[in-house]
Amino acid sequence: MKILKSLLITLLLFVFTVPAFSQYLETSKQSGIGLPFFELAIQDGFNNDLQHHKLLIMAHFLYDDLTFIKSDTSGFDTSFEILFAVYDKKGNVVDNHTINRKINVKDFNLTNSRSKSIILKDSFDLLPGEYTLLAKSTDLITNKSAKRKIKFKMEDFAKKPVALGSLLFLQDVTLDSTGKVIGFLPTFGNNFAVKKGAFYIYFDAYTQKVNQPLKIRYQFKGEQLRRNKRILEIDTTIVLTPTTAVFHQLFKLDRNRLTHNKYLLTVELISGKKKAKTEQPFSFFWSSVPTTKEDIDLALQQMSYILNPDTLKKYLKAPLAEKQAFFKRFWKERDPDPTTAKNELKDEYFRRVNYANQHFSTMTLDGWQTDRGRILIKFGFPDDIERHPFEINGPPYEIWQYYSLRKTFLFVDYTGFGDYRLDPRFIDMEYE
Repeated sequence: MKILKSLLITLLLFVFTVPAFSQYLETSKQSGIGLPFFELAIQDGFNNDLQHHKLLIMAHFLYDDLTFIKSDTSGFDTSFEILFAVYDKKGNVVDNHTINRKINVKDFNLTNSRSKSIILKDSFDLLPGEYTLLAKSTDLITNKSAKRKIKFKMEDFAKKPVALGSLLFLQDVTLDSTGKVIGFLPTFGNNFAVKKGAFYIYFDAYTQKVNQPLKIRYQFKGEQLRRNKRILEIDTTIVLTPTTAVFHQLFKLDRNRLTHNKYLLTVELISGKKKAKTEQPFSFFWSSVPTTKEDIDLALQQMSYILNPDTLKKYLKAPLAEKQAFFKRFWKERDPDPTTAKNELKDEYFRRVNYANQHFSTMTLDGWQTDRGRILIKFGFPDDIERHPFEINGPPYEIWQYYSLRKTFLFVDYTGFGDYRLDPRFIDMEYE
C-alpha cells in the first residue's frame, strides 16, 4: 500500500517558500489510508415485467487501496470482497449479494497504482418503494473494511404514461452488431477529467403506448461564473418509435461541444401531451489546462487558497495565453512525480474543489467558496464528522476532526438552509 509522503497542506501553507521538489500530494482521508476504499454509483432502471425496477450498482476500487502480498507462484496477490445489501424503510433486509475477487499482478509498481483499478457490477430487482443500499468492502488480507450507504426511492413507473430511469454517465461503451450496449465504463461522481473525445448518457425509458412516435429532448445548460445563471448550450430532440414498453437509450456527445465547467443536463421523454423529465448535474475538473477564458478564470479563482492575492489579481487581468502559461507553469513546478503524465497534486486539488461544489453549494455560493469547502480543500477529508442536523434548542451544526493535524472545526447553519459557517471561535485553528 502506498501512502504519499506528505500533506497537501504543505502546498497550501508554504507554496511560496518551499522548493517545488518538496511538494507532495495528500491522498484522500478515505482513499490511500489502508482501507479498501471504493467509489459507489447506482442507476435506477426498469424491468421488462413492468413491476420491478432494476437497480444497477457499480463499485470502483483503485489498486492502491487494496493490499497486495507476495504470491506463492509469481507476482503479487490481493483478495477482497464486497457486500451489497438492500433494506426497506423499516430496516428489513430485502436482498443481499456478496462478490469475491482475487487479483494477481506481475509488476510491483501496479500494487501502488492510482490509475489501475477494478469495477465490480451487481444488480437487484426491486418493487416500488423506499430503500437503503449498504455497500461494505472487506480486505481479506488485512480484514479491514469500508462501507457506504445510499438512500433512494423507486416509484411505480408502469402507472405513468411515460417514465425515465436515472441517468448514467459513461466514459466508454461496447456495442454489439445490432447497436446494443453490452459493456461500458461509468464515470463516478459525474465528474470528467478532460474535455476531449466523446462521452455517453445511458438510461432506461418506459411508455404505455408501444409502436407510437416519442420524442426525447436533451438540454445541456452550462453555468456561468455568476451564480444561478445558466446558458442553454445544446438543445436537441430525437424522434423514435419504441417496439417495447421498456427500452434503453444511449446518447453520445463530443465533449468539445461543451465550453463551460459545470452543467445541468435535462432529459425529457414526450408522448403527445404527456411528459417525463429528469435532471442531472455534471462537471469537469482541470486535469489539463483550461481552454477558454471563462474556464481559466474559474480555475484561477478556485486556486485562491494557494495563490497570493496580487498574483491572482494580475493573472485574472492577463490575456488568455498568459493565464494558461501561468496555470501550466504553476502546477508543473509542484508536480510530485514529474516522471508520470499525471500531476497528482493538481488532480487532488481540483477533485476537492469539485467535491465541495457537489456537496456544499448554497443558494448564493459555489461549494468551493463556502467555509466547509475551503477547509476541505485546504486540509482534505476529515478523520471524523459529527453531524447534528436536527437540534431542538439551536441551529444545526457539524464538528470536523483532523486528528493527525490536531485541528477541530465547528460549522453552524444559522439560516437552516444548509449554509454552514465556520464558528468564529475556530477561525484561528485554520491558521495555526
